[in-house]
Amino acid sequence: MKKLLALALTLSLALCLLAGCGQTKPASDPAAPQEGQDKELEKIIFTEPVRGYHWAPAYLAQTLGYFEEEGLEAEFQTVTGGDPAAPMFAGEAQFTLAGIEMALMTNEMGQGCKILVSPTQKYPYQLIGANEKYSTMESLKGGVIAGGQGATSAPQAFSRTCIQAVGMTPDEDVSVVSMASSAYAAAIQAGEIQAAVSTNPWSAKQLLDNGGVVIVDGTDEQEIKEMIGSSAYELFAIITTDKFIQSNPETVQKAVNAMAKAMKWMETATPQQIVEKLLPLFEGAEEELLYDATYDQEHKIANFTGYHTEEGFKAGVEMTKLSGGIKTDMTADKVYDESFLDKAWETIGK
Repeated sequence: MKKLLALALTLSLALCLLAGCGQTKPASDPAAPQEGQDKELEKIIFTEPVRGYHWAPAYLAQTLGYFEEEGLEAEFQTVTGGDPAAPMFAGEAQFTLAGIEMALMTNEMGQGCKILVSPTQKYPYQLIGANEKYSTMESLKGGVIAGGQGATSAPQAFSRTCIQAVGMTPDEDVSVVSMASSAYAAAIQAGEIQAAVSTNPWSAKQLLDNGGVVIVDGTDEQEIKEMIGSSAYELFAIITTDKFIQSNPETVQKAVNAMAKAMKWMETATPQQIVEKLLPLFEGAEEELLYDATYDQEHKIANFTGYHTEEGFKAGVEMTKLSGGIKTDMTADKVYDESFLDKAWETIGK
C-alpha cells in the first residue's frame, strides 16, 4: 500500500495553465443595489478560468450585497485562452479564482501570492467509464481517458493518479488525452475514448445519463485518501498577490469579510436559495446550478470556514512537487494568508 500511495502522489492537480496571458471577457455582472449608498463603491476585479459553482462565496458576496456592505463592487472576468492569474499579477485585477497548485507553482517562480479563502474541502472530480464494459481501472488498459485541456490540467493529473493508483503506467497502459468536456459525448460515441473525468456534478450527470459508470469518486473520503494520502483536499482557492496585500490591506480585509459573510449564509441556506442568489451571474444555468448545489450539500464539498487543513496542504505540496510542478518543499505560510479570515470571523462570528 505504501508503494501504491507513493505512486499516487506523483501528479499535481494543477487547475490553471501557467502559460501566456489570454484575453479577458467581462461577465455580465449586475451591481448590487445601491439605495442609500452615499459614497462611491470601490471596484475590485476577480479573474477566473471558468464560471464555476465551487467558487460560490465570491459570487454570493456580490449578489447578496455583502461586497456593497463593505464598500466594494465586484466584477468577474472569465479568461479564455491563457492564464487566468496573469491579469492579477499584471495589476489589471485584484483577485483570481484558481487552484492550490497555481499558488504553489507561482510562488516558486517568484510571483508571490497568497490563498485568502479555500471554499471547498473535498475533491469534486469523478472518473467515469463510457459504459458497463469500462467500469474498472483494469478494464481501461489499452484504452484512452479524456482528462481536460492541457498536460498540466487538474483533470489530466487526476486521470494519471487514478491509473498509477492501480499499478498501471500512464501513456503506456492507458493513454490520457487533452479534450474539452463538451466533446466527451461525441468521442465516447465514436469509440475514441473509454473514460472521461468530470470536474463537477453536472458534467458527471451528463455522462451517467448516457450510460456511463463511476470508476473513481473523488468525493468518497476513503477512496480519495487511499489515492492521495488525504481525505481532505482544498483544491479551489481565492487568491491575491503579495504586492496587493502589502499595498491595500484594507481592501483585502473588506473582500474577505464579504466572502466570510457569504460562507456563513451558505451554510444554512437551501440549494434552492443558493441557486436563486447565484443566477444573476449564471444566466440560463438554473438546472445545472440546482444539481450542483444539491450534490454539494449531500457530499459536504463546501468549506464554510475558508481555512485549509494541514493534511490537505501536505498532499497538495507532495503531489505538485513529485510531478515536477514545484521542485522544493514549501511551507503553508508561503502559500496562505488566513489572517484576514481570522479578523473576519472575529468581527462577524462563526
